[in-house]
Amino acid sequence: MLKNSYRVVHFSRSPLVGAPSKLSQTLCMNGIESLAFCLEDYPEKGGLYQKFSHGSIVLKNADKVIMDLTDRAIRSADILHIHNDIPSEFLAKVLDLGIGAKFVYQVHSPLREGPLYIDRSQYMGIQFDAYLVVGQYQPRHFPKFRPVPNLILEFPFCRLRERGEKLRVLFSPLHNRGGRWNAKFSPMLEDVLNVLGKSQKIEAITPRMPVSPYSLFQLRKTCHLTIDEIITGAYHQVSLEGLFAGNVVLNCADYFSRSCLSSMVNAGELPPFVYTDESNVLDILMEFSLDVEGTKKFQKYSFDFATEYLNANRLVKIFRDVYEKII
Repeated sequence: MLKNSYRVVHFSRSPLVGAPSKLSQTLCMNGIESLAFCLEDYPEKGGLYQKFSHGSIVLKNADKVIMDLTDRAIRSADILHIHNDIPSEFLAKVLDLGIGAKFVYQVHSPLREGPLYIDRSQYMGIQFDAYLVVGQYQPRHFPKFRPVPNLILEFPFCRLRERGEKLRVLFSPLHNRGGRWNAKFSPMLEDVLNVLGKSQKIEAITPRMPVSPYSLFQLRKTCHLTIDEIITGAYHQVSLEGLFAGNVVLNCADYFSRSCLSSMVNAGELPPFVYTDESNVLDILMEFSLDVEGTKKFQKYSFDFATEYLNANRLVKIFRDVYEKII
């Protein structure tokens, strides 16, 4: 019989761009006791250090009081939700203390690029009660897992482009790693943004150093158009953030990626992404730069989709359904 309340504890090796902590916070906002722990932050020498650890308890160099809290959380957990993987020595502690808890495994990203995609859950020595995968490109590689959304905690906002206002375009990849699914850098796109910016056709906003998620969203709200990567045939978190900011969203998401998102969030329509690749990015940016009314129309589409289907308190029910079926 389902208890009136239950406890969910999340563990990840790194902050995973804040995804576990956002889920944990949203569960708390909906009356479910939850904590998120990550073993360590991103490297101090990198630009992502302390940018995404808000809402998580970072265990590297933690004192005894925090480690006692961690042990207490494991012992009292009804659900132990493991994201991607955790080190074997820490996993042994979780298994030793988490007697009676149910285990959920969630994939956020492949360990490495294809053709070798490793399901790390089978090497953990745990009989998981549910298997989840972030519903972006990852379900292609984990077809037996249930797709689940990443959550955006910001409120949808839309500042429509005004007549006579130059098109403000934001392109802000977190990293330039290569590979089929991680690639977010396109020399051609860089050239197009430089040319259009110098010719005064658009105002190109391209931060060169990582900024905090909050600051980046505030910046995005001042823009009209967000560019995700235009190479892989997928979309990433930035596309969802673009919808929430009332931006026209350009990406290379194919029909599978768009229909997966629509089905996952139980939407009656496909997300209003504008399909863009290296062959047409110049034409599309030129078209929007000249068409104020067309820009406003797509901005409204984005805002309406985010408002109707992507509210975190609505989407957290997907996770609650998983938890409550296995308790």
